[in-house]
Formats: sequence, structure tokens, C-alpha cells
Amino acid sequence: MTYSGKMSKNILYAILFISAFILPNLNWFIKLPITFVALMIILHQLQLTITSDQLEYKIKLFKFTIYYKILTPDKIKKIKFGRIGWTTKNAVVKVKRGLNFGVAYFYSEQLIRELEEFALANHIEIQKTRDYHLLERYYSHN
Repeated sequence: MTYSGKMSKNILYAILFISAFILPNLNWFIKLPITFVALMIILHQLQLTITSDQLEYKIKLFKFTIYYKILTPDKIKKIKFGRIGWTTKNAVVKVKRGLNFGVAYFYSEQLIRELEEFALANHIEIQKTRDYHLLERYYSHN
């Protein structure tokens, strides 16, 4: 199944704050790269596809793929499940070579369950934090 995600709005607010209060005082030589990076952060989209034998992770800007990685089970060290904030579950895929990635910006409970099933089916190490166990217990009773 394919999941799509975008960056948090909190980052957008931070960028707006920087552009309103810090950028007007800087030279144009510094403003231009900062503005370009801010636009990249705002406009990019994340995409994760889970199949039975691989994970496919993409970072896109509009329709153009900036980063593309196919991860088979032998390329994954472990999947670490944790908590962000009070109620948000997160999973970080730890990769042997390359960039680790988290799935918090996908905002999907189904994705977290599918990642756990993928790890169990492919004998990938699973690590769950104490906070994540608390969330599992709380949501299993409700």
C-alpha cells in the first residue's frame, strides 16, 4: 500500500517567522538560499510504499523525485517504534547504508501496523520504546 505525507505545519510557521523577522536584516546573497531551502521544505512530499518484500521511499518536489530508495529486508537494521508528543506513534526505519527515515509525517495508524507486520514477516529487528508500549496499552483498552 502507498502512503503520502507532508511536513508539519509547525515548520511552516517557523519559516514564516524567520522570513518576517530575520531575513529583512540580511544581505540578498544570504536571503536567496534561505528562501530556496524554505520553499523546498514547504513544497516537498513524502511517499512510502510497502509491499511484502520491500519498502519504497520517495521524496518528491512537485512531480519530480528528489530522493528514491528501495529497501529490501537485508538493507534494514531495525525498525524502532516510539512516541512523538502525547498520542502520536512514530516508527524510524534504521538503514545499514543510507538515510534513516521516520514515518511521523504520514499521520497513519495503519502505516505503523503495516510496518510492524512487515518487520515480523521479514525477520527484521523491532525495538519499541517504553512510551510506545504505554500508547499500545492505552489504545488497546479503548
